[in-house]
Amino acid sequence: MAIITASPLTYNKGELTQLLDIARNAIQDHFSDHSIDAPRLEHYTRKMQQPGACFVTLEVNNELQGSMGTPFPSRPLVIEVHNKAIASAYEDRRFMPLSEEQLDDLTIEVEVLSPLEPLEIDSHQALVEYLRHHRVGVMLTDRQTQAIILPSRWKKGVTPEQFVQQLKQKAGWAPHYWSPTMVVKTFTTSSLKEKYAKIRSKYF
Repeated sequence: MAIITASPLTYNKGELTQLLDIARNAIQDHFSDHSIDAPRLEHYTRKMQQPGACFVTLEVNNELQGSMGTPFPSRPLVIEVHNKAIASAYEDRRFMPLSEEQLDDLTIEVEVLSPLEPLEIDSHQALVEYLRHHRVGVMLTDRQTQAIILPSRWKKGVTPEQFVQQLKQKAGWAPHYWSPTMVVKTFTTSSLKEKYAKIRSKYF
């Protein structure tokens, strides 16, 4: 069953399903004789043609297989989803490229980010306390180093302390590192997650 997480961006299920179609077709292109071009903007709503921030995450048998995205809108959302689906499947250096044999066990999640909102937080513990009541995504920036974790991480059952420590680990900081120059931003997402085999494709 698909999992939907709402956000203030109000992308509806139909729009999110279209984004999953785009991601699936981009991945399928690697194994198909068909040439799947980048999405044509005129086929989508004006909202989906606007620059959008998104992440595409792939799992095989419930294990992470790739995740790529951007928190900063720069390209039309439908183009960004297409590009990030390809990057997640074949360019995430943490994993071997996705193989055709893995497709039957593949799950795709598309997450569209809300605008980043600055949060006045002055310590590690204050951020942990905030997250006890707000299950949001967080981006930490200190000078030239940045790390981000999406709201979907909460579905893994992490505690607020674990969430923040995982952020620090991604940035290469000590678990309780903090700095007077630390910048905290939060965000929500509109997301849809589905098995690859269940996502509609124009070729199947």
